[in-house]
Amino acid sequence: MNKKWTSAVAVILPGILAVPVYAADIDPQPALQSTLSEQDIAALKQKLIQLNKQIKLQQQTINQMAQQVLKQEALNRQASNKDVALTTQQPASTPSSAPALPTERPSAQSSQQSVIASQTTKRKKAPDRARSTDDVLQESHNVFSRKFTVEPSFTYSYYSRKDLILRGFLALDAIFLGNLNLDRIRTNTTQLDLTTRYTLNDNWQFELGLPYLYRWTQYDSVGEGNSSQRYETAKISGGQIGDVSGAVYYRINAESVDWPDWVWNVRVRAPTGKDPFGIPLETSETGNLTYPTEMATGSGVWGVSTGFSLAKTFDPAIVFFNLNYGVSFKESFDDLSGATGLSPGEIDLGDYLDYSVGLAFAVSERMSLSMSFNQRFYSKTKQRPEGGEWEKIPRTDTNTASLGIGATLALSPNLSMVTSMGAGLTEDSPDYQISLRFPYRF
Repeated sequence: MNKKWTSAVAVILPGILAVPVYAADIDPQPALQSTLSEQDIAALKQKLIQLNKQIKLQQQTINQMAQQVLKQEALNRQASNKDVALTTQQPASTPSSAPALPTERPSAQSSQQSVIASQTTKRKKAPDRARSTDDVLQESHNVFSRKFTVEPSFTYSYYSRKDLILRGFLALDAIFLGNLNLDRIRTNTTQLDLTTRYTLNDNWQFELGLPYLYRWTQYDSVGEGNSSQRYETAKISGGQIGDVSGAVYYRINAESVDWPDWVWNVRVRAPTGKDPFGIPLETSETGNLTYPTEMATGSGVWGVSTGFSLAKTFDPAIVFFNLNYGVSFKESFDDLSGATGLSPGEIDLGDYLDYSVGLAFAVSERMSLSMSFNQRFYSKTKQRPEGGEWEKIPRTDTNTASLGIGATLALSPNLSMVTSMGAGLTEDSPDYQISLRFPYRF
């Protein structure tokens, strides 16, 4: 029984029992007598006063009980609407000696259980994620819960490569006659991106990326003045808009208790940047060093890629996997070589296949950590001079791979900061790369 009802009954019962007791103590015979003594009158007054106090106490107790009943009914109505779980657990904890519940309770309880079942189903279909984990997932997968997002980002990468160049021939299978040059290329690339994402509904999302690149490259070659200790150096720098890209994402399957979140994507790249074909080349006085006079910021051809990404929540961690395949369209240029004179022809940059796998772990609601591995395979580039046949360009089939770690911090309810650092694992990859992203959601 409820403690409030027990206390109320405990107060009322003594008062009710006290009425007949006081009534029994009053002798009816003095009322029939014509005269009463002063002591009898005083005793009668005292008993009337006590009885009056007892009646007032009983009236106050009745009023308190009425208020408690009204308050308890209001609490029961609120509990049935807001605290469904607590109501369903109460029958299991009620003692066996408690009185039977009202007949209306089973129907309300069954409806509450159906609400709980529906809520459990919703949680299974859409697992709760920390906001910081969503920020990480947006970079490698997709988040369809944000209507409109603007994301400025900054990326810096450093690339260094050394080549040993032999110009000559081998005599008597043991003696090399000619020039040996050790060339070194060091490139610093800064890229500023402005990415916007618009979510149409729970299944469709659109993206537009506008990049700006600035590159600073230094070319070094041993052999200045025919000395093996001196380098010839050339420095080239420049910045321009890169290749603009647009993407469409479609959610094939929303995450459930058994299946991951599955998103298919299509991306189109437009040749809006400076292409690397036809850029004039310059040679040093000794002829040891040849370098371009301008910096390229784009590929020069249209490209299309498609693929899918998977993400599965294992609270508080998320595992994701991406797989994409891209192709480049053939394009004709007035000059392919950049040497003196024009060398018109067609170029085919080839195809690529890339994949990535990673893990994001929520440290708190505002902070998360992530790590990932990315790898991309490029096929050989082919060119066809005007009137000639297609030929493959040596050393253009590359393999890039990097291992990255990062952290995400929610700066405000709408603004976050996503940081990442990657280390190149192959000769064709940048030595290291640092990225800062600031997604702002509306």
